[in-house]
Amino acid sequence: MQNLRLFFTKTGMTIYISHLDLMRGMTRAVKRANLPMWYTEGFNPHLFMTFALPLSLGIESLCESVEMRLTEDMPLDEVKTKLNEALPDGIEITKIAEPIKKATEIAFSEYKIEFDCKNPEQVCEQFNNVLSSDEILVEKKSKQGRRKVFKEVNIKENINSYSLSLKDEKVILTAIISAGQANNINPTLLIAALTKDEKPEPQLVNIIKTKLFCEDMTEFE
Repeated sequence: MQNLRLFFTKTGMTIYISHLDLMRGMTRAVKRANLPMWYTEGFNPHLFMTFALPLSLGIESLCESVEMRLTEDMPLDEVKTKLNEALPDGIEITKIAEPIKKATEIAFSEYKIEFDCKNPEQVCEQFNNVLSSDEILVEKKSKQGRRKVFKEVNIKENINSYSLSLKDEKVILTAIISAGQANNINPTLLIAALTKDEKPEPQLVNIIKTKLFCEDMTEFE
């Protein structure tokens, strides 16, 4: 039995593939690759495949991960090659290794967020004013039974660190924010807080998830 953690990218047009469709696509890919996959036992056996964190629609990622189990050992380079040949453009396996940490240990995600704006210096200063304030209030959607409700929350405590930079007419925000099963903050909440008072509103160009971290800020692997 061989336990594997696969890290992969989700870029280009694949950012519009839902998490459910991603799971289906990965299942088809491992079958096309003829890998000796392990299936769960019991009344309804299914392919063992566990994704660390669902990625929101429209967000690119360089650090998605999925855990799989093979019934026999295979060279990791061979698994990587076979899967990449079977996966669609935009989804690429970048690394395969034996799992070291549990997916439940993920506590933060790093995002690179790019904005187009006419006055980048002014926007950068205003973004910094928001990010350095004591409170960053946003409306967050949650469920109460079958109903969806909105409540105002302070996400300041969910921002571990951030940096702002300018490139041409772009403002680039790099932020490490809470993630994981216990407390997951969607980066669009942070974007909404930054742009709600901007006139005209900066044009969002791209959101890229670049790294995953554990509570002690070691990289998830």
